[in-house]
Formats: sequence, C-alpha cells, structure tokens
Amino acid sequence: MMQIAREFFNLPEQEQLKNYSDDPTKTTRLFTSFNIRTEKVANWRDYLGLHCYPINNFIGEWPTNPASFRAM
Repeated sequence: MMQIAREFFNLPEQEQLKNYSDDPTKTTRLFTSFNIRTEKVANWRDYLGLHCYPINNFIGEWPTNPASFRAM
C-alpha cells in the first residue's frame, strides 16, 4: 500500500485533484489539513482517505490512476 500511495502522490497535481473533495462523508477522497479560504500560512498535509472493508463495497470508488490501486 505504501508503494501505491507513493505512486499516487507522484502523479501530476491535476490527476490527483480528480479525487479531491471537501465533503467529509465521502468514503474515498483526497483532502488537506489546510483551509485555503481561511488560513494565511501554507503549511499543510495532503491525505488520501480510502474505506477498505469490505473491499467489494469500496474498490469501485478508489482512484483509477495509478492502475495498481485496483490490482488485486
């Protein structure tokens, strides 16, 4: 999983942003600890949240790039 995460975060920003969401109820989303609307200091972490169990309920929502996300 660590290798797949590295591959994801090494993708171009535009590709990563296809998974971005501010909606905390989404089961798969890219999000950040930084609120661009209110914070003036750009010091943040990016997160990729994935629900994983049971896998068949969530794998269809996972990123399609890199392809290794869906390889089983």
